[in-house]
Amino acid sequence: MFADALMPGPYQCYICDEEDLIGEDGLCDACRSKLKYYPSPVCSQPLDGIAIGLQYGEEIATAVLRFKKNDMREYGAFLAQYLSVPSEWKADILVPVPIHPLKLWLRHMQNHTETLAAYLSHATGIPYSTELLTKTRFTGEQKKLRDPAQRRRNIRGSFSADPLVKGLRIVLIDDVFTTGATVYECARVLKQQGAKAVYLSAVTSPPH
Repeated sequence: MFADALMPGPYQCYICDEEDLIGEDGLCDACRSKLKYYPSPVCSQPLDGIAIGLQYGEEIATAVLRFKKNDMREYGAFLAQYLSVPSEWKADILVPVPIHPLKLWLRHMQNHTETLAAYLSHATGIPYSTELLTKTRFTGEQKKLRDPAQRRRNIRGSFSADPLVKGLRIVLIDDVFTTGATVYECARVLKQQGAKAVYLSAVTSPPH
């Protein structure tokens, strides 16, 4: 469903950059064989369900880095193919995990989770919105905090949800799910405003 957008160059693999015969996923056989799909993730409240595409490893980390740090936006379609929305979620809307306006400016007005949500919305027909959840406090980069408790304290109270989320089944969209501090805080705020259910769809995650 993302095949039309997966060609950065003729026969060029998205991971190794080698010119080779590649499939509709944008990968050569060698790189495809190295990717591992994620086993059934464990979910806890306030999230009602989690879907993760791949186990985090060197190959997919390379693609994520190019997408986020090198601003190679063509990688949005490549990574979005590993997102999913299970039919039993009966999702009403996709909501990309937001970033603070200052970080948005530093990233040249590019929120990479919004790009992923746009591709997934096109593929599934589920609308997405950047207005229902906002980042109201600048917290810096979570990855610089090694301790999960520090991450939770750092992110606490930094999001705001619109009352229009009341009664909606919402799917948060993220690229990498690590400790979960950010998405659990997003889910908590959405639930406080009356969201009926909050799920997470992420591209990749280290095994938990």
